[in-house]
Amino acid sequence: MGFLGFLEIAALVMIVFAVVLYKLMTSSSGNISRSRSYSDKPANNPFIPDWMEQNPVKATIVVIVVIFIIITGLNCFHIVPPGHRGVLITMGKIAERNYGEGLQLKLPYFQTMVNMKVTLEKEEVSESTASSDLQEITTTLTVHFNVNPDMAWRMYQNMRKDYHQLLLNPVIQEDLKATTAQFTAEELIKTRALLVIKLKDKLSASLYDYGIQIQTVNFVNFEFTPQFMEAIEAKVTAQQKALEAKNKLEQIGYEAQQKIIQAEANKNATIIDAEAAKQREILAAEAQAAKITIEANATAEAMRLITSQMTPEYQRYLYLQTWDGILPSTLVGQLEDLGLILDLQR
Repeated sequence: MGFLGFLEIAALVMIVFAVVLYKLMTSSSGNISRSRSYSDKPANNPFIPDWMEQNPVKATIVVIVVIFIIITGLNCFHIVPPGHRGVLITMGKIAERNYGEGLQLKLPYFQTMVNMKVTLEKEEVSESTASSDLQEITTTLTVHFNVNPDMAWRMYQNMRKDYHQLLLNPVIQEDLKATTAQFTAEELIKTRALLVIKLKDKLSASLYDYGIQIQTVNFVNFEFTPQFMEAIEAKVTAQQKALEAKNKLEQIGYEAQQKIIQAEANKNATIIDAEAAKQREILAAEAQAAKITIEANATAEAMRLITSQMTPEYQRYLYLQTWDGILPSTLVGQLEDLGLILDLQR
């Protein structure tokens, strides 16, 4: 309530109360004068004291003064509720300071105090914007903010309490358009967190000097044109099909690789088996050769030993051991030279 408004109401209340009180007292005085002509006992009003009935003008003045003092006393105080700052106005001039919560003193009638809210507030904006690739987007976002408690008086001086319409709404719309224009429509969908950070920083820079502190920015909704949504759906479908084909190709490649690995394993196993068989044959041949060599050496050694001990008599003995007793039909040479012993008595 302004200074003039409070004075007008107070003056009107005192005037109405004074008129009513004066009417009551003058009416009681008339009754007294008329009753005294008929009787010696006065007819007093039980609701009005005698001194008021006897001095109506004085009583009216006293009542007006008392009411004025009460109103003046009450007007010396102002209560600043929690979450607010008091802005003191002295005959239209704003004091360059903020008053805290609780009871505050002020000059009656010449000073008024206005409560400025500094707790968290919300501003919701729906705006049609455009992306960097010229896609139309209808964006709905919510901005949580509060008035800087140290700048409450400045805010009231510049725009009273109309900062929602005068400041926040147009600034948010402008900064939103400028920020979304830095992203393509697809990037707005994929990198919403980055968009929130950029928009919050831009709003904080735009509103800080006015005494507004940005707390959070939340994008409620992105609405694209039906044509763009159909294009996005078609692209996603194509990507899914391409991914399925890629996965299928990778599966075929994996199976082929497995077959190659298995063939290599089989080949290596065959080579190993062949080499093992060959090695076994070599070992067997070497063993057989060693056996033959050993036997040959043994035979040669035996023959050497026999030969080294051979005498003519032993030779004839061996010959006779193997002779079947049949003389040859023809003998060449002297019989004595043949070394034969014949039993002629037979």
